[in-house]
Amino acid sequence: MSNIIVTTPEELRAIVNEAVSGAFPKQASTQPQIDTMTLKDTLKLLKEHGYPTSKAKIYKLTSAGKIPCKTYGNKLVFSRKEVLLWAENQTKPKHDSTKVSLALARSARRKK
Repeated sequence: MSNIIVTTPEELRAIVNEAVSGAFPKQASTQPQIDTMTLKDTLKLLKEHGYPTSKAKIYKLTSAGKIPCKTYGNKLVFSRKEVLLWAENQTKPKHDSTKVSLALARSARRKK
C-alpha cells in the first residue's frame, strides 16, 4: 500500500475508460447490414469483388431475367447476397478439366 498515485478526475476517467475498454472485446455494430442496393451500389459492389460490369449490361441482364432483382416503383433494387451469389455462379474455371482430359485421351489414341 506504499504506492500512492495522485491524479486529476479527468486523468482518472481516462485511465478507467482505457482499462474497461481493454477488458471487453469490441463488439461489431449492432445495426444489421442493409441487404438492398440500388443499381449504382450494385455496380460498385460487383467491381469491388472483381466482377466489373457496365450499367447497360446490368439493364440487359435484368430485362432478360438473368440477374436477381426486384423493382420498387420504377427503380431496380438488388439484394447484396443474391447478387454476389449470382456473380460467383457466373464464373467458370479457366480450363475445363473434362475438356482437357478428353483432348488428351484423343491425342493418346491417335499416336498408336
